[in-house]
Amino acid sequence: MKYRKFGRTGIETGEIGMGLEHLLNKDENVVIETIKAAVNGGATYFDCHPADDWPEGEISYGGYAKLGKALQYVDRDKLCLSYIAQSVYSMDDTIPRFESYLDALNTDHTDVFMIQFCDKIIDYERITSSGGLLDYAKKMKDEGKARYIGISTHSSAIAYAAIDNGLFDAIMYPVNPAFDVVTDEERYKTDDLGTLWDAAYEFNTESKGRDNAQPRKSVYTECERNNIALIAMKPFAGGFIFRVEGNAGFTPLNLISYALTQTGVSTVVPGCQNPKEIEEILTYYTCPDEAIDFSKAVLNSRWNIKGKCQYCNHCLPCPANINIAQVNRMIDNKTKSGYDNLEVKASVCEKCGDCEERCPFGVKVTEKMDLAVKLFE
Repeated sequence: MKYRKFGRTGIETGEIGMGLEHLLNKDENVVIETIKAAVNGGATYFDCHPADDWPEGEISYGGYAKLGKALQYVDRDKLCLSYIAQSVYSMDDTIPRFESYLDALNTDHTDVFMIQFCDKIIDYERITSSGGLLDYAKKMKDEGKARYIGISTHSSAIAYAAIDNGLFDAIMYPVNPAFDVVTDEERYKTDDLGTLWDAAYEFNTESKGRDNAQPRKSVYTECERNNIALIAMKPFAGGFIFRVEGNAGFTPLNLISYALTQTGVSTVVPGCQNPKEIEEILTYYTCPDEAIDFSKAVLNSRWNIKGKCQYCNHCLPCPANINIAQVNRMIDNKTKSGYDNLEVKASVCEKCGDCEERCPFGVKVTEKMDLAVKLFE
């Protein structure tokens, strides 16, 4: 496992974490063995969605009880656990649920108090208003019952609002090649979440047009610029990518690679339902490079974007030893941070064109290097 900084929090998390939504309704032994396998593999971030196995109206979640038993077999202090607070709940609804979570996990705090599924402006305004869930999360942070505050959204507009708010330490947001191409943000509002999938499905040769912009990726850039932890959810778009582009060559491993390659990502949280799936995901670190190469699959899919660097490193090796993808990230981020520390600056580009011949996405690399010189040197 490799580890990355978790925004401004001062901690690091395993770059591959785990979503528990589809695990915690499994048998107790499966939950325990899966959590143990993930922790033994180096995973530290767990998105603790409680699943749907509690009796109607009952606050004590069975899924959390199973997770609590699993945590007895691992070092809880090395983990980063989230509490999922539904954005549609009031503070009065949330308080007993959060207390039940702490009791079930036998812990005195959660690491991330995550306000989940905030996709409507009206919900965002409610949670950030006086007496809303954000106030409760702040209170829990002040009391030491939550270390950090996060928000989960599929909406770029709400993600930007959360970044500007300044109180959110983490943002959970979908990162995958299907959603990244959605450009018509006015039409595809996520007040109706299904429209995001519709937009990805409808993306085709005709709709690529214009400047091949990927506006949703600006959320990644802004998280990086503001030192906010970006938790990449839905790396497989809920299985949509496999169903819609099953012949393109996408796999769980190369989609995880895609997410981890994007700017600002602290951790990616695929959902796993048993120890075998954990083992398969963790072969990411031992498989050949071809197994995590996402470029061919993207090129074969309807989500093929030409002219935009995807940071896949097919342009390398550079005869002048420029880290082309790293320079392109800085350009895309519109930040010079770290540029002066590069061993090789863009200004040594020899204009040989080797990189452009190798780039599967048709990026005009030499022009990008000239831009970097103009911006940073």
